[in-house]
Amino acid sequence: MSETSTEKGTGAAETTAKKRRAAQEEFDVDLRNPWLAGALAWLVPGLGHWYQGRRAKAIIYAAAIWPILLVGLWMGSYWEATPNGDSARRLLVARNVYWSWRSGDKRLYFVPQAAIGAVAIPAYLQARNLSDGDGGVLSTAFAPPRLPSEAATRPNQPSSAEIAANLHSWLDAGTIFTVVAGLLNLLAIFDAAGGPVKPVEEEEDDEKKDDDAQEGGDAK
Repeated sequence: MSETSTEKGTGAAETTAKKRRAAQEEFDVDLRNPWLAGALAWLVPGLGHWYQGRRAKAIIYAAAIWPILLVGLWMGSYWEATPNGDSARRLLVARNVYWSWRSGDKRLYFVPQAAIGAVAIPAYLQARNLSDGDGGVLSTAFAPPRLPSEAATRPNQPSSAEIAANLHSWLDAGTIFTVVAGLLNLLAIFDAAGGPVKPVEEEEDDEKKDDDAQEGGDAK
């Protein structure tokens, strides 16, 4: 093997290494505190990336998730006449989410919905801390539906069957929208906490080319 061939093989290896370092630097992102970034991304879609200074991604995630979530919440909301029979009406908000997680009335849909903390936290607190017969701690608008065992203690809140009768197909459609928003936000949480995925296949191709170049130099 001549010195020229060896030099060519070494030069090819150095070029490949430089390319690999450049690609590595391109995908090295300052995640600041990854745990905090992930928590912020869970709380509010896009907030974790904004905290990291990744503003473009923050806007992309927020623009992708928030419209879907808000439309889903709107689909699950409706006006109804007040139970006391007067002409006033009250707004029942996001009944497809604030069903929540209580004994005797659990909906598995709440699991992916809980991937967005801004939605999950009020729903959870409202369901766990009912303080009076008409609603809960936050607002009667967000109170979970009345269970059969609560007919006497919460007569002014609709049951699950009454909510379904009022919303019809909007209940299912709105639920799916909120579930999709939650699943999309899982991607945002992982990206905020772990950073961008490195191009593994590209690195493997570079290594193969490096080996081929070295073998070619050895053969000569």
